[in-house]
Amino acid sequence: MSIRNRWIWAALALVAAWATPAASGAGPGRSVEVAIDAAGDVPVAEIVDRLARASGISVERPPAGLSLSTRGLSRALARAMLAEALGPGVEVAFRPGWMVLTIDENRLASDRQGEWAGRLRDLSARAAEAARRRENYGMRGRASYRPNDPGRPTVCLVHGLNSSSGGFVHLIPWLEEAGYGVVVHDYPFNRPIAESCERFARDWSAFRKQAGERRPWAILAHSMGALLARSLIEDDATWGGDVSSMILVAPVNWGSHLARMQTMIQLMEGLQSIRSKKTARAMLDLSEGVGEAANDMLPGSPFLVAMNRRPRRAGVPHHIIAGDVGFLDREGRARIEARLDLLNRNAGIFGRLAQAATADVPALLDELTDGTGDGCVAVDRTRLAGVSDQVIVHANHAELIRAPLLFRDPGPVACMPDALRWLAADCPRPAR
Repeated sequence: MSIRNRWIWAALALVAAWATPAASGAGPGRSVEVAIDAAGDVPVAEIVDRLARASGISVERPPAGLSLSTRGLSRALARAMLAEALGPGVEVAFRPGWMVLTIDENRLASDRQGEWAGRLRDLSARAAEAARRRENYGMRGRASYRPNDPGRPTVCLVHGLNSSSGGFVHLIPWLEEAGYGVVVHDYPFNRPIAESCERFARDWSAFRKQAGERRPWAILAHSMGALLARSLIEDDATWGGDVSSMILVAPVNWGSHLARMQTMIQLMEGLQSIRSKKTARAMLDLSEGVGEAANDMLPGSPFLVAMNRRPRRAGVPHHIIAGDVGFLDREGRARIEARLDLLNRNAGIFGRLAQAATADVPALLDELTDGTGDGCVAVDRTRLAGVSDQVIVHANHAELIRAPLLFRDPGPVACMPDALRWLAADCPRPAR
């Protein structure tokens, strides 16, 4: 096992230990089994329905379509969430292809059945709430969007990891005031990126068909969203000749080592939601997985290797905007590098171990350092073969689109001057 990844598995062990109920020494239990599908997901509706039937209790079945991921770190969090929601006396275990839930018979006694029924009904209600939140996913046009209007070309916005179309709130007015119609796409950003690419292609096609759209659109994509945009255009199976321009802002074309931190962040957030009894929030997060998109964004991942073998789509103008404002100045980087050099030189018999453990640090520092990265992705990793139209803007990863999580005031949106210049060239409007 890689030294650099051991902290992830140590975290998994801690979560699993916290999430696994201690043996109670109680009497026999009543077990139900729920199948895990080929994607590693378990339908919440099946969990609720089978527990209710095994208990002889009438509970409204929650909406279909919401599932818990049991892949990787998600499995321990799914167990923890169900243990918290169902309470003591319910054990959650796994065997190949199945989730097994065992109810202590004492929970089903007549004097405790009311509490147990309340637990199941609350779980069903939280599942319904989580399912409603998923309704925001998909493609939708803003009031500025007018299909087939040559005087108002359409720009489709695609967000990145840990974001939503709301991240473009400061950018959208610039586009609309410049005379463009805006369509936004929201998607669950924690799923495997290949799955998100498929979803984007389906939503793109379905929306355009329903709107009767015949004109091509421009795409402006930020960070991980650039991979979805590239997939639509570069994959022959999804290419429909309906993209007029592609503007990639801070794209993770060759990955980011910082994606490794995303797994730990999501793990901690999932645990916090469970401990705070925010069952609906935890359920929604677990329906999307933990760290799966982040794994696909690590440099050299199978997903990125396969994507970067594809050529650029001829006839579609490609533009890239990268930022070079990191969170670490050059003097700070030099101090870190000096300490690492001293560590490696003084490691003695552990020298090779130290070198292996710090092998990715230079690339990570490129992502964080002023002049070489935007705090999330290194400038060099945004580049693409065949794309010469790239500009470097003095801004960080979020500031490039003025993400509202960090920038509440509209301020100057760093990517806009170049984006508007390219859109005017690639999507000309007829002269009035």
